[in-house]
Amino acid sequence: MDSVITNNGVRRRGIAFEWWWLIWVAAAACTFACGTILGVASSGGTGDSGGGWFSQILDRPFGGADRVTILAVGCDNSTDKGLADTIIVMVLSPKTGDISALSVPRDSRVEIPGVGVRRINAAHSIGGMPLTIQTVELVLGLPIDKHIEINVPGIVKLVDAVGGIDIDVEKRMKYRDRAQDLDIDLQPGMQHLNGTQAMEYVRFRHDAEGDIGRMERQRHFLRTVITQIAKQSNVSRLPQLAQAFTEIVNTDLSVKDLLTLKKLVEQAGPDGIRAESLPAEPVMIHGQSMLDLDPDKVRETVDRVLRGQGLAVQVLNGTDTAGLAAKVASQLEEAGCDITEVANATETSDTTFIISHRGGSRRAERVSEWLGGAGVISVQPQGDSSADVTVVVGRDLIGKVNQNP
Repeated sequence: MDSVITNNGVRRRGIAFEWWWLIWVAAAACTFACGTILGVASSGGTGDSGGGWFSQILDRPFGGADRVTILAVGCDNSTDKGLADTIIVMVLSPKTGDISALSVPRDSRVEIPGVGVRRINAAHSIGGMPLTIQTVELVLGLPIDKHIEINVPGIVKLVDAVGGIDIDVEKRMKYRDRAQDLDIDLQPGMQHLNGTQAMEYVRFRHDAEGDIGRMERQRHFLRTVITQIAKQSNVSRLPQLAQAFTEIVNTDLSVKDLLTLKKLVEQAGPDGIRAESLPAEPVMIHGQSMLDLDPDKVRETVDRVLRGQGLAVQVLNGTDTAGLAAKVASQLEEAGCDITEVANATETSDTTFIISHRGGSRRAERVSEWLGGAGVISVQPQGDSSADVTVVVGRDLIGKVNQNP
């Protein structure tokens, strides 16, 4: 799970399973649809159908752009005008691997162009993706380059299209919610689940593990579905699979875009993506519960999370040389880093340590490059750290930093 920063600066955990599941389904499903299905279809000798696919593979991802803004929307029913259950805006850099994600609460009170003040999730039910994109751009003040639209309940049809899936249900899962028309009743052990049962398995979270357990089940489920699709025995099911994919995902991303997106998400992992939720306050409008967005806070959050996309770096002085950490922080700030703190380390050190708190070692390696290749790199995930990277300045940097005041 990823952590997010609330209005008062406290980090909490909670939205990661939304974007992680949404993007995994989109990237994996589209990749398989375009790659496996179109690849098999084109192998029958129809050169034209395969040519477009192969030419997309050869294209540069996202047209060679340094930064791309993607709107991902999860819909609550099988129509193209259902309510938007999940709205996430991502900004990614294909070259550096940086990914930022901002979740827009579906009950946010906004101005929908040509409609008036409504909850933002209504934009999709009124005007589909075009109106949703227009509304999100208006709220965030950020242009959307690409979009992914996912019909979450449609996954049921995908599972049924492959003839069901075999999953080892790890525990008894029983829960009923009449308001959501949800009736989960699964026995533990290896079972062959149809589409409806598979969705029950994915949605279950009413145990001690909560959303963490549900996210792990989602990953396991997706891996199982992909493995099932890849089986040779499913070649005869290609028409059903193609139809299911068409009903699940609608996107203007190319095959190469999707392959790159999937790779970047896999490399970063849920702890490597800066994911936050747009700050909002609950209000009652004409008897309806909505979330009120403060324009100043929206602007600040968008600038910090999506536009800036810089590394948040904490610099600690591990030497007796006064002002050394401040000089290092100034050098990193000039490189585009967001300095969260400059302070003294608890212990002195001969060696500089560059510690990555999320996303593997890539971020720490970039900081090391900005410091002339100095420092010993380590990865120490810390969910409560507000920084992506911590630099503990050692005595080995004294001469180097003084040469670049």
